[in-house]
Amino acid sequence: MHENRIVSWDEAERILMETDQTPIKCSLPEQTRPTEPDNEVDVDQCIKKLLDNDPSLKEINLNNMKRTPVPAIKRLLEALAYNEHCERISLANMGLYDHDINVLVTVIEMNQAIKKVNLETNYLSGDFFSKLFKAALVNESVEEIKAVNQGVSFSTQSEKEIIDAIVKNHGLTKISINFRLPEGRHKVENATLRNGELKRIKRREAAQKARLEAEELAKNPVPKLAPEPKKAEPEAKKIAPKIGVMVEEKQSPPMHVYKLNRGLSKDVQ
Repeated sequence: MHENRIVSWDEAERILMETDQTPIKCSLPEQTRPTEPDNEVDVDQCIKKLLDNDPSLKEINLNNMKRTPVPAIKRLLEALAYNEHCERISLANMGLYDHDINVLVTVIEMNQAIKKVNLETNYLSGDFFSKLFKAALVNESVEEIKAVNQGVSFSTQSEKEIIDAIVKNHGLTKISINFRLPEGRHKVENATLRNGELKRIKRREAAQKARLEAEELAKNPVPKLAPEPKKAEPEAKKIAPKIGVMVEEKQSPPMHVYKLNRGLSKDVQ
């Protein structure tokens, strides 16, 4: 067996002098952190398309645009309230606080077209997300909400309100949010699995209904209606032109009036 012994200071200096002082290079390639691509979305153009209800605008992505003025963000969210085509909005890593996007709660209550909301990496509190998930209960049209990596921690009361709103919602299928309570993560996972199964059942029932309707139509096709015969158009009456023609009316001759002579004739004596 090898025994350990204490090395003296002189021996330690001698060992250090004999060893090579050149640094050892790692054989692995140099690792570089990927940088986020620059986001060059024109906010004013997005606002104009939202107000015009442009059907080509399906997604608004303002991720990493920290220099976007807060008034412009508020105007964009207000324009989104009445839009019928935009389905996804992303406001991740923008340094937003509660008072910056409070109007988003009202938008979620009013708009039924929005399906996905991304609010990752901001400074939004638990009270804000409690209001947001309660607003999603109004229409149950939102399917995905991302809210991880917030700069503030949620209170226990806020987490309970968020969890209760998620459990009551039957439309959410994807949720990413940080909870301190372990039971909250379990309840949210079960709720999303339940909602996903409900959506699959609805899709299956809709497909089966469409198939039955197609089979019924194939068995009993709708007869084509015969075209109605064209009615003969009445002949146009020939009317002599009267414009510029002067017609002289023939005047009937005057009638002679004969007076009756009622005088008695005298007898010749």
